[in-house]
Amino acid sequence: MTELTFAILKYGFLALLWVFVWLAVRSLRKDIETFSPKPSHSRRRRERAARRALPQTAVPTTGVRGDPSATAGRSAGPEGPTLLVVIDGPLAGSSVPLGDQPITLGRSASNMMVLDDEFVSSHHARVYRDPASGRWAIEDLGSTNGTVVNGQRITTPTLLPAEVPVRIGATTFELR
Repeated sequence: MTELTFAILKYGFLALLWVFVWLAVRSLRKDIETFSPKPSHSRRRRERAARRALPQTAVPTTGVRGDPSATAGRSAGPEGPTLLVVIDGPLAGSSVPLGDQPITLGRSASNMMVLDDEFVSSHHARVYRDPASGRWAIEDLGSTNGTVVNGQRITTPTLLPAEVPVRIGATTFELR
């Protein structure tokens, strides 16, 4: 084997090693972004654009938990929300129709919506129609990492108006 052949093999192997390291780091970065409980860059960009597009007289989206005035100016139809829509996370774009049965969310296969995420408990939360008010509510089922409604972690069953974001692990959904 000549010295030139040996040098070419040596530098070729070194280049392949760096390509492997770059691919491994890129893969880890994507996994961390996917499973991170904070909102993605694209979701934050969409939210900023939506806030800029709102007229100055619009009602802010923050409010007291369970307060229907928190979503004043927004409508979900005359009869209320009919879908639970995932807006961010691994299941983005999927939806579940709201019916008479409660919707359970968690990592276990026995849930109506299975969230394959290490930050989600096996039986994390449930969305159900509140018998007293007839409106939709969400309840955290004693999860480790909690359920966040409109930026606030909940500890008690909370009324869930339409278009209020709910975050469980890396998944964000809302009622529409």
